[in-house]
Amino acid sequence: MTRPINQHWVPRFYLKHFSTPETKKSKQPQAWVFSKDDGGGDPILTNIRNICAKRYLYSPESEVGLRNWSLESKLQDLEYLLAQIWPAFAEEFIALDAESIRKAVALFVAVLYLRHPSNIEVVTHLHQQLASIFEKAPRGSDGAPLIDAIEIDGKRLPFDSSGWQDYNKSTKADHQKVFVDVVQSEAIVLATILLKKRWSVISSGNPVFVTSDNPVSKQHQSRSAFGFGTEGVVVTFPVSPTRLLVMDDLFEQPAGQYYELSNSGPGPYNLLIWRNGSLMISHRNSDAVMREMIEWADRHQSEHG
Repeated sequence: MTRPINQHWVPRFYLKHFSTPETKKSKQPQAWVFSKDDGGGDPILTNIRNICAKRYLYSPESEVGLRNWSLESKLQDLEYLLAQIWPAFAEEFIALDAESIRKAVALFVAVLYLRHPSNIEVVTHLHQQLASIFEKAPRGSDGAPLIDAIEIDGKRLPFDSSGWQDYNKSTKADHQKVFVDVVQSEAIVLATILLKKRWSVISSGNPVFVTSDNPVSKQHQSRSAFGFGTEGVVVTFPVSPTRLLVMDDLFEQPAGQYYELSNSGPGPYNLLIWRNGSLMISHRNSDAVMREMIEWADRHQSEHG
């Protein structure tokens, strides 16, 4: 398989389903993109190859200048597999309780969440926090902090400071390597959590849903701090302009259901997707999507005060 330099964190086979109707079946599918960033300008129509990509994102360079292609190769294999089933998942009514489908989709969604480049910033921020904390600790003869344990969420955990010097000097390239390792080590863990949830799909007869550069979102009605494993967390993922996958803990309700989009329309769902990302990616002009979201928000506020 080829080794791409420009590596997508949202796969092109997936983005193709959010391309415009006129270009979807062409060799150059295009989608509307609207950025939240200041100075992002008006929505633009662009080739999906230009969306959500970064040079060597999953192929960090070693000290001797060699690239590690392991994760990129695994991602290509996963995307090839999912591309075979996605047309049916995106447009038809497949059995959501089919084990093979659930496992493949759960792994894809887990990887999609973990592979986002913002997680490199998370690694960098964690490194900065730890370095700042341990800089204030007493030092041993080797310069490492004299700490034998740390407390996290009330639990006392042993701390090995033998590799502190190397960790303290870690670079951006080192942070990228940690990011790549985390994607590979945590994907199965996260996919297993998703498999334990109740799955359902919100279906629309018309193409109305958008996606984003960070399409996997989680929310909790009563907690501000939570993870995927927190009880009550709802995970949503736009499969296509007509399908939205919902994974929740409402086990008292039947699983594997397809629910028709309610009269409230796509506004609340697209607003959630928009809030979770930096880019809105859509098969239709983003201006129309924004109007729908604003109209829904105004109605919701007037009805609920």
